[in-house]
Amino acid sequence: MVISCDRPAFLAALLDALAAAKEAEVTQFSDALEQIDLTAEKRPRKPLLIHPAMDHLEALVDQAWDPRFAAAAKDLDWSQVYSGGGIDPTLSEGMLSAQFAGTYGRHPSMSVATGLFLLAPGVHYPLHTHDASEIYLCVSGRLQLCHGIDGAPFDIREGELSLTPSGRAHSLTTYSEPVLLAYVWVGDLMASTWWWEQDETEGWMRSSWKRIPGEPWKKTGTEPLSESQIREASV
Repeated sequence: MVISCDRPAFLAALLDALAAAKEAEVTQFSDALEQIDLTAEKRPRKPLLIHPAMDHLEALVDQAWDPRFAAAAKDLDWSQVYSGGGIDPTLSEGMLSAQFAGTYGRHPSMSVATGLFLLAPGVHYPLHTHDASEIYLCVSGRLQLCHGIDGAPFDIREGELSLTPSGRAHSLTTYSEPVLLAYVWVGDLMASTWWWEQDETEGWMRSSWKRIPGEPWKKTGTEPLSESQIREASV
């Protein structure tokens, strides 16, 4: 059970959506959400984020299929996901997140992270891996995903979800409209996220990105990928 007398609307909406999915694979996510200690002291609110991508939020909120997610989008603290040199500005300026629970969210947790994710039109989040298992639930809009180097792309729309197991390579792409997602991460929340790219001379490489809680992710190094690592991440 969630450690609280009252279940916040965002958490209730997310648990309802996972229950409706009726997929055995989502159980670990539901179980982790149920263990969030809502009686712990909340982190203080942050100043309202002033950022061009926030202009998309009002339209996305109006289109949200569940008003409980819309209310959370207005209540939670938004921040930029990535910053620093070497990132396509369409990506770095087109990705925002608002965490309900996790390492920097309203409710502290080191075992599960959950909240909302806003992607502007024309954003491509390149192939990457992370230790945490992940669910995306589309709240508003349409998102294209791809698993593995040679995986076929697929879309999720309002009310649909995708599940990415720990260590699986995947990418995200938006169309001509923005997208609002709810997300859940279960696993090592502090481990690096690895971005993949193919070098013409050195083959596939991966770059490590680390996040200090409450700050954007920062690039920390690059290394080659072995054939076994590529195979394992494509399963």
